[in-house]
Amino acid sequence: MARRLSHLGAFALLATSLPGVAVPQQVPPTASIVGRLVDVESRAPVGRARIAILGAHHEFASDSEGRFVGDHLASGTYVLQARAIGYAVGSWVVQLGDSETVTQVFELKRLPYVLDPVVVQRRLTFSAERLRAFERRRASGRGYFITAAQIEAEHPHALVDLLRNVPGVQMICAGASRCTVRMLRSPRNCKVDYVLDGFPATNSTSPDMATVGIIGIEVYRTLSETPLEFLRTDNVCGTIVIWTRSGPNEP
Repeated sequence: MARRLSHLGAFALLATSLPGVAVPQQVPPTASIVGRLVDVESRAPVGRARIAILGAHHEFASDSEGRFVGDHLASGTYVLQARAIGYAVGSWVVQLGDSETVTQVFELKRLPYVLDPVVVQRRLTFSAERLRAFERRRASGRGYFITAAQIEAEHPHALVDLLRNVPGVQMICAGASRCTVRMLRSPRNCKVDYVLDGFPATNSTSPDMATVGIIGIEVYRTLSETPLEFLRTDNVCGTIVIWTRSGPNEP
């Protein structure tokens, strides 16, 4: 019997040394992960995601349908990680048995994008700037103001029709169309100043001017009432500021 075993051992040794003689070898079992990446809310596929199987040095990408395959894996526990633009990083623990194929859908959550607020500032037109300044001075409580709504309600023919009811203002008329304005708290025969659309207009303006196009009037009856932007060195008799629709052209 011992002699027979020695013969068999010699034969095996000879077989391994002879060319062309294959000796059966045990192939280690392999496992795989077949997966698909989808949006957790819309269920839409997430393509072109980068996928890594940590510990196995496997990296690959999902196709346009979100599918991927990780194969030639030994049995064990793995961490599968996926990264895609616009999504939070996804990580999952996958356990594989010998020669097992795990098929699973993996869900990715979208990142909550918070955009910085966008502030659009539109430059005010010249008319809007004039109106805002008009209302600001009106709110100060200095002077007497006649708004566009008041002018429309009065249906005046001339400036005198709007000024005759202003407290502290006296209209002195010689005939139907020759009137002058006198501030009651100013010296007699004191001539008021006129400002038309922001420009001095004393020599070209009178209470007889037509009211067509006038959208606002400011009446300052004393020097102390008059804002700095309308003051002149010889202004002691008060100022009437008139705003019209025409005004200076828009920039």
